[in-house]
Amino acid sequence: MISVIVPAYNEGKNIGRVLSVLEKIDVIDEIIVVNDGSTDNTEEEAKKYKVKVINLEKNQGKGKALKEGVLNAKGDIIVMLDADLIGFTEKHFYSLVMPVVKDEADMTVGIFSGGRKSTDLAQKIAPFLSGQRAIKKKFLEDIKEMEISKFGVEVALNRYAKKNNLRVVTVPLENMTHVMKEEKLGFVKGFAARMKMYFEILRMWV
Repeated sequence: MISVIVPAYNEGKNIGRVLSVLEKIDVIDEIIVVNDGSTDNTEEEAKKYKVKVINLEKNQGKGKALKEGVLNAKGDIIVMLDADLIGFTEKHFYSLVMPVVKDEADMTVGIFSGGRKSTDLAQKIAPFLSGQRAIKKKFLEDIKEMEISKFGVEVALNRYAKKNNLRVVTVPLENMTHVMKEEKLGFVKGFAARMKMYFEILRMWV
């Protein structure tokens, strides 16, 4: 079985683009949206689609949201996708999940390519920070620090993969990108949010 987990915080304007594609993909057994304490209409937008919505009372960070999704997932393969993707297609999904389905990889990491220079450059510099992944559930259940990692969840995943010699395959996601924080919140608030995210990521390295 394949479960898709979409953590979302105030993504009412964006999440429909992702869910409208996912609900058309036959191989997906369930789609779980973890509404991480949103104060906008994220929950209402998510419920327009064939998904299970888990509501967290307050914003607790991406790591906690993903952990809740994993705990409620029935699939033995978990696909993790951000809620603010632009240009996401069924082809991207299959590229991400099939190496795991075919047992050619234990985890895949999707890398933006040909979308926007700013996001493409960020992922070329730090591909290990991509939130688009497919992984066998048994490994996620074994990662003890994921719940407390907030934005550093990708670092926690990479650290676990390296320590346990997982087969990791990077997958180019052509013509795909996402909405930047500065676009969502305005430059000042967006930049501050980005710095907070980087702090959480760096904290996971030490």
